[in-house]
Amino acid sequence: MKIILLLLSLSWICNSAYPQEKDDIMIRKIFDNVLLSDEAYNNLEYLCKHAPGRLLGSEESLIALEYLKNYFEEMGADTVFLQEYKTPAWKCHSTVVSILSEQGDLRLRADALGPSPSTTDGLISEVVEVQGLEDLKSRKPGSVAGKIVFFNRPVDMTLINTFRIYGSAVDQRHRGPALAAELGAVGVLVRSVGTRIDTFPHTGSTRYGDKKIPAAAISVVDANILSEVLKKDQKLRARMVIEAEVMEEITTYNLIADIRGHEKPDEYIVVGGHIDAWYNSPGAHDDGIGCVQSADVLRIFRELGINNKRSIRAIMFMDEELYQSGGAAYAEYTRNNGIINYLALEADAGGFTPEGFMVDAPDSVFKVIESFLPMLEPYGINYIRKGGGGVDIGPLKEFGVPLMGYRTDSQRYMDLHHSAYDTFDKVHIRELQLGSGCMASVIYLIDRNGDNFSLSDPGL
Repeated sequence: MKIILLLLSLSWICNSAYPQEKDDIMIRKIFDNVLLSDEAYNNLEYLCKHAPGRLLGSEESLIALEYLKNYFEEMGADTVFLQEYKTPAWKCHSTVVSILSEQGDLRLRADALGPSPSTTDGLISEVVEVQGLEDLKSRKPGSVAGKIVFFNRPVDMTLINTFRIYGSAVDQRHRGPALAAELGAVGVLVRSVGTRIDTFPHTGSTRYGDKKIPAAAISVVDANILSEVLKKDQKLRARMVIEAEVMEEITTYNLIADIRGHEKPDEYIVVGGHIDAWYNSPGAHDDGIGCVQSADVLRIFRELGINNKRSIRAIMFMDEELYQSGGAAYAEYTRNNGIINYLALEADAGGFTPEGFMVDAPDSVFKVIESFLPMLEPYGINYIRKGGGGVDIGPLKEFGVPLMGYRTDSQRYMDLHHSAYDTFDKVHIRELQLGSGCMASVIYLIDRNGDNFSLSDPGL
């Protein structure tokens, strides 16, 4: 009897070990494939060269969609389509900000925030420097009325994670113009929210209330210059000239491509990034790289002949940057069509060295995904933690969809975020390829081993 029990135990151990051994072999194949491929890198080069500044509503955004649509079709994806939807949009044509002084005008490097209104004939007014929202709120009533408010609180460079550095000052950009307008200001300048002391303005979105006033970001170097000049001349005036247009409604698209599953084709594992980029930027790391890595996941599955159970769906989301309309539109498409999104993974943290995955899911689901860490550690994944998935997939949370975010080494990301410095030459091909491999591997593991996920009703 003892011999029989021993044999049964050995059999169970062998049978349990076999699936993991098979998974290890497939993951090795995934990385062998991706590290010898340059397709994602070449796709990113095309986007940066031929479709820079691909903000919602721009011609460049449509060029990018058409290019990747053709790529998916040539790859042999089972389904490729443009998900049409309507949304407001905004375009910036030019931004000029200058200091006016007796010694002559000094032009500052600036880019308008979206969706700043235009200045009809150019705005000229005195400048008042403040160190953030609380400083502005503490000023005497009427003290900024008719003036240009200059938000100049620096980011906190003592923080380690650069996304937290960004968060330490981005409230000035995001909510500052609305507060300044409420207090009677006529314009806003914001110190760029970046980690480099350079001459590249970092633009971004701002959220207005009922009143909209012109708003622009100036580079860190120019913010320092303006602050120094203000110390000598508290009556200093500046000129803002912004040419922009607000479109009440346009037609745009998310790009969707699927590799059909062989067991549960109506369940979709979503992987995606956002195809749009700010008008001042080639958008290499934010987020061209997330898009080409997501496309590469489909290429890897197709080339290796991985017999996926569920359909793998790549989405190139439109408009993460301005109104976040693409993610909302896909959530509405999910609702209207009863789509079962089994899990969604977003890549929007730059294309640097892989670090980990964040998971927004119940404990039971998290534990399954966390159990994959030992198989991913040899390839650079150091952690699988609870945390946010991403802006574009966020609306899927209401359907009970487990969300994941791919994370990389953040140290260089805020050097280039939302700026003209976010160029193709800042991308290292091996880092990009490792990211594609990590994303494809975790999706493979989830598809193969995640059968005990609980799914909510897709029509909630």
